[in-house]
Amino acid sequence: MKVSRAPEASGPIGAVIEIDRSRLSEGVVTLRLAGDLDMFSVPRLRAALADSIGRCDVVLDLSGVAFCDSSALRVFVDAQRTSAAGGRTLELAHPSRAVRELFEVSGLRGVLHVTT
Repeated sequence: MKVSRAPEASGPIGAVIEIDRSRLSEGVVTLRLAGDLDMFSVPRLRAALADSIGRCDVVLDLSGVAFCDSSALRVFVDAQRTSAAGGRTLELAHPSRAVRELFEVSGLRGVLHVTT
């Protein structure tokens, strides 16, 4: 599934977030993200996560994320809580350098399940 922000909601720089969904194995869903995670694209990320989070293990591949703001961090924290409540896991895999730095600065590196 590819999800991109509609041009009319894209804000001044017109960035796009793409979400590719795949099932690696039974009970594990991978969402590969590419683009910017900001207040404009986060609702689409929440919608993409809603089908899987807490019902199966989810891997978010963040290697293609160029920019991430605090609204995305909130989604990650909420998704991790929902996953844990359902006895499932959320893995934030291969974060780009910008995303890794945000995890460090925010203090969430030790809270979220981040793998490189």
